[in-house]
Amino acid sequence: MTEGSEGIFDRSESVGAVFLIFDRSRRPDRSALIESVSTIQGVTISHDPYRRDSAHSHARESVRSIPDGTWLELLQWGMTFDCLGLSPGPGVFIPAIEYRLNIPVDQNFGAFEAIAITPGPHLADAANSLPVVRALLDLAAQLASHLESVEAISWGPARTAMPPEFFNSAITSWIEGGPFPALCLTGFKVDPQGRLHTDGMEWFVGREIVLSAELSRDRTSATRIAMRVIHEIVAIGRLDTLVEMSTEDGTKLSLEPIDGNLIVRSSM
Repeated sequence: MTEGSEGIFDRSESVGAVFLIFDRSRRPDRSALIESVSTIQGVTISHDPYRRDSAHSHARESVRSIPDGTWLELLQWGMTFDCLGLSPGPGVFIPAIEYRLNIPVDQNFGAFEAIAITPGPHLADAANSLPVVRALLDLAAQLASHLESVEAISWGPARTAMPPEFFNSAITSWIEGGPFPALCLTGFKVDPQGRLHTDGMEWFVGREIVLSAELSRDRTSATRIAMRVIHEIVAIGRLDTLVEMSTEDGTKLSLEPIDGNLIVRSSM
C-alpha cells in the first residue's frame, strides 16, 4: 500500500494501531504468523476465521467483510488484538508518517506494505488505557522480533516510524519498569511561538504537552524536560487542574491545562 493510501481496513487508524512495515510482497501470510506466535510465550491464537468459526464470526460485525485467511485474533495478557492485512490479501492503510527516528527523511514508504496490530472491537473504548497500550505494544514488539523482513514500525496516533530494533528495545525497557517510550509514541515539533509541542500525547492524557518559549530555547534540554513530564503524566492520566513537579536535576515546573494543551512553565 502507498503511504497514506486507502487499505483494505482502516479501523486501525482510530483505535491506536501498531503498523509493521515490510518491503513490497514481504508481508507474512496466515501460516507465517501462526508459526511466529507459536514461539512467543504467553501469546495464543484466540480466533482463526479460516477455521469457519461461525458463532464467533457473527459476533464480530466489524471484521466480517475481511476475507478469511487475511487476519487473526491474538490473545495477550487476557486481552484480544486483531492482526490485519496478512498476505495474500492487500495490506492495511498506512497513515502518513510525520516523525521519523533513525529513518531517512527521503525514505518513500509508498514502496512498502504493512500489517496492523489493533485492539479487538471489545477493547475499542479502552484502547488508550495503559493496560491495553502496554499489552498491544509488547505484542507488537514480540511479533516484530519473530517475523522476518520487518523494515520499520509505526505508531498510529503519533504517526511515528522507527527501525524495529529501536522500537523493541524501548518497549521492552518500559514493560520491564523503565521510562515511558516517549520517542516512539510521541512526535515533537516547534510551534510558531517557538514552543516545543508534543504530537500524540492527547491519545494518552487528553491534551498535548507544550513547553513555554523560555523552556524551549535549548532544544536538547527541552526534549529532556518534555520526556520527563510525559513519563510522569502518563502514569497520572488527564490533568484538569494546575500541578507542580520537579525534574531529576531539581528544576521546578508548573503544569497548567489550558484548552487542549498542558502548558509547562518554570515555576522558579
